[in-house]
Amino acid sequence: MKADKLLEELTALATSIGYTVRRESGSFKGGACVMKEQQLILVNRSIPPEASCVMLARALARIGVEDSYAKPAVRDILERERIWVTQHPEVTFEAS
Repeated sequence: MKADKLLEELTALATSIGYTVRRESGSFKGGACVMKEQQLILVNRSIPPEASCVMLARALARIGVEDSYAKPAVRDILERERIWVTQHPEVTFEAS
């Protein structure tokens, strides 16, 4: 699956569990947060779609999203990022 389509699928999955995904400019890569009672996942718009997919999947992995009905490519990236998150519990954000 192409990165743009995968990003759309990951965004739809995040939306289905009540998160708003926003692509913003700034000196960050991305992650999940709660701002004024709104659940957000921020992704830096200046990073390539492939990296955006990883950041979004990593945020969803930390949240613990259920992906049993997701497309195979979405399940694959979520599983890969769950493993990464498990192996790196001390990493809560990545400065750019």
